[in-house]
Amino acid sequence: MNARNVMLYVGGAVVMLAVIGAIYLEIIVQSRSSHGVWMVTQDVAAGGHFTTDNVRQVSVPDTGDSLSYYHNDPIAGHKRAGRTLRAGHMLADDDLLGTQMVLVPVSFKAAPPLKNGDVIDVYTQLGTRTIQVGKSLTVESPTTIWVPAVDEPSWVTLQANSAPLFAVTSSGIGVPVSSGLGIQDAVSSLAGSVAGGSAGLSLAPPPSPATAAPSGAPAPRPSPTR
Repeated sequence: MNARNVMLYVGGAVVMLAVIGAIYLEIIVQSRSSHGVWMVTQDVAAGGHFTTDNVRQVSVPDTGDSLSYYHNDPIAGHKRAGRTLRAGHMLADDDLLGTQMVLVPVSFKAAPPLKNGDVIDVYTQLGTRTIQVGKSLTVESPTTIWVPAVDEPSWVTLQANSAPLFAVTSSGIGVPVSSGLGIQDAVSSLAGSVAGGSAGLSLAPPPSPATAAPSGAPAPRPSPTR
């Protein structure tokens, strides 16, 4: 073996060792790197403010997982919980209310027993049709709920005109979306469910704009929380 071949073999071995060393160094660096997240230290009810009493920042190792941890300061940002959170939970982006919320008074004509932190859907009656006007809204008390700030005037109008409101505690899963339901629609759907047929709704066309809402009152629309 001549000197040239020896140099080539030695050079190749050095390059290979350098590549292997770089890979192991990257593994070691990643195993020791971490980032800050926010951990719940006391149970927080849905709609509750984050404070130094119920959350604190902790460091967790980087695992390479694409988890949507909430990295901003929920205390300085005056954020509220979008659902009930238990102690030990790491805050994710979808754990917080995503829009500016306001607290509005409501008088329900019918509702299950409600308490702080419950999540409800809200319906009202317009003429002969029942229309959903609130979806996944957070309860502050049996007579107050959190709604998006942009919907504040509409909720005040409903309350000022004594619109009949009906609340349902609901996760929203499996609840069909409709533009309104009449008594015939409801009877037909329920009869189909009892008979073992399709539980889907066969809805009549929505009311025309001329008859959709009483004079002087805007037509209600669903109020999402996020």
